[in-house]
Amino acid sequence: MQQFGKNQLAILIIVFLIGSTPLFELGIEAKQDAWLAMAMAAVVGLLLTIIYVTIQMRSPKSDIAELYKIHFGKYIGAAIALIHAVWFSYESMRNVRDVGELTSMALLSTTPKWVIMLLILFVAAYTVNKGIEVFVRVVQLLFPIVFISYTVIILLLFFGGLVNVKELMPIMENGPIPIVKAAFPDLLSFPFGQMVVLLVFWNHVKEKKLIGKVTYLSLTGVSIFLVFMNAIILCVLGKELAGLTALPLLHVVQLIRLANFLERLDIIVTLLLFIGLFVKIVTLYMASVFTLSAVTRISQRYFVLPVGVIIYAASFLEPNNTYHIWIGLDITLKIVPFFQIVLPLLMFAIGVRKRYRVSGNGAKGQEA
Repeated sequence: MQQFGKNQLAILIIVFLIGSTPLFELGIEAKQDAWLAMAMAAVVGLLLTIIYVTIQMRSPKSDIAELYKIHFGKYIGAAIALIHAVWFSYESMRNVRDVGELTSMALLSTTPKWVIMLLILFVAAYTVNKGIEVFVRVVQLLFPIVFISYTVIILLLFFGGLVNVKELMPIMENGPIPIVKAAFPDLLSFPFGQMVVLLVFWNHVKEKKLIGKVTYLSLTGVSIFLVFMNAIILCVLGKELAGLTALPLLHVVQLIRLANFLERLDIIVTLLLFIGLFVKIVTLYMASVFTLSAVTRISQRYFVLPVGVIIYAASFLEPNNTYHIWIGLDITLKIVPFFQIVLPLLMFAIGVRKRYRVSGNGAKGQEA
C-alpha cells in the first residue's frame, strides 16, 4: 500500500480545503458579516473533524469502506460505502463542471466547455492512476505556487491602498441570525465538511499517531486564511459588489494598479483556479476509486477509466450554469449533510456504545 508522510498530509489538507474557496465570497447572505459566518462554520467544522479523526483512530489502518463495515456491519456497511463512492464521483463531477463554466465565462470564452473539461479530467485520471503517493507529491509541488500567489495578491492589495476596513462595519448590524443562516448548512458543508474525504486517505499516512495533531493544526491554519481572504474581498469590493460578482477575487485582482505598469494580474487568479479545482477533482475522484476498490476487492486501476467516463458524462446532465448552481445550492446542500454529519455521528455513537459495553462487561467480569 502506498504511503505518505505527515508533512504531505498537512499540505494536502491545506491545498484541498483552499481549493477554489477564496475565489468566491461565501456567506455573502450575511453581507458585511460574511467573514463571521465563515469563522463560525470553521469552528463547527473543527468539531466535525475531531469526530472524523476519532472514528479513524479506532482502526488507524482502515479506510472509509472498512470503517463503515466495522460500525454498521458487513453488508450494510458495504452498501453505504458504495453509495458514498458514487457521491464522491458526483462531487468530483461538480468541480469538473465548475472548471468548464468558470473558464468559459471568465477566461477562455471561445473554447468549448467540453474541451476544457475533457482536458482537466484526462490529467486527473492520469494522476489517479498513478496513486496517492504520486498525487501528494504533485500537491507538494503546487503548494509553493499557491502560497506565493496568495501572498503576492494580499501584499499588492495593501500596497495599492485598496483595502478599506470600514466596509466590514457595522459588525452584526442585524444580529446573529443572518450569520447563523449563512454559515449553516452552506459554509459548513463547503468547504469544511469536505474533510470527511480524508477518511479515505488517513490510513495511508505513515505516522498514524500524528494524524490528529497534523489535521487539527492544518485545519486551524487554513480556516484562519479563508476567514481572512473572505474579509479582504469585502474590504475591497464592499458587500453589494461582492455579492453581485461571479468571481470576486478575479474582480479584486483586476483593480490592482501599481506605478502605472503593474496590472492585469488575471493570470494569477487563473492559475489558482485551475490548481484549486484540479486538486479537488483528483481528491474526490481518487476517493471514489479507492472506495469502490475496497468494497469489491478489485484492483483500483480497473475503476479509473469507468469512474472517469461516468464523471465526464454526468458533467453534461445540467443544461446550463444557472441550473448547475441551483442544483448545487438547493439540492446538493440538502443531501451532503447525510455523508458529512449524519453517518459520522452514527459511527461515533456506535463506537462509543461498543466501547462502553466492552468496558462494562470487563468491569462485571472483574467483580465476579
